[in-house]
Amino acid sequence: MNTKTVKKILLIEDNPGDIRLMKELLKEITSFEHELLVAENLKDGCELIKENNIILILLDLNLPDSSGKQTFDNIIGLAQSIPVVLVSGMNDSELSLELIKKGAQDFILKQDLNNSLLGKTIHFAILRKQLEEALKASAAELLIANKELVFQNDEKEKRAAELLIANKELAFQSEEKEKR
Repeated sequence: MNTKTVKKILLIEDNPGDIRLMKELLKEITSFEHELLVAENLKDGCELIKENNIILILLDLNLPDSSGKQTFDNIIGLAQSIPVVLVSGMNDSELSLELIKKGAQDFILKQDLNNSLLGKTIHFAILRKQLEEALKASAAELLIANKELVFQNDEKEKRAAELLIANKELAFQSEEKEKR
């Protein structure tokens, strides 16, 4: 495998059976070359994020050293530009929705996992994150352009006020000359 084209996916999962299942499902995804990195706890997952160019994180929320929202908050705080897909055995739609609002790209129940669903989820999560990042960049560019336009407008208004004063002074001087 050529490591330059291989995309690294990080699975943060502590259950050996679920790790084995994910490895098998990911083997069946052939749309792009990938390497699966596995961390069995939050601490190791954070280290792998820092040390590697990860394109996607598959995250179980309940780990030996962290659980629930805290797990996600720690990961998203470290990996804001990496798409995170929540993979859980618990169907907690309220928590899932809250975490999607906070930046998770998707949520998959472990019992629903199959190679087709996983492949589509990975593809769309990466695409959505790219679009989200492009949108953020465009918004930042627009904000800068807007500030520049406001500055230019302020300068033009300032110049217009100066010209108005100068015009009034000239009119006054012209009136004074006519009186003499």
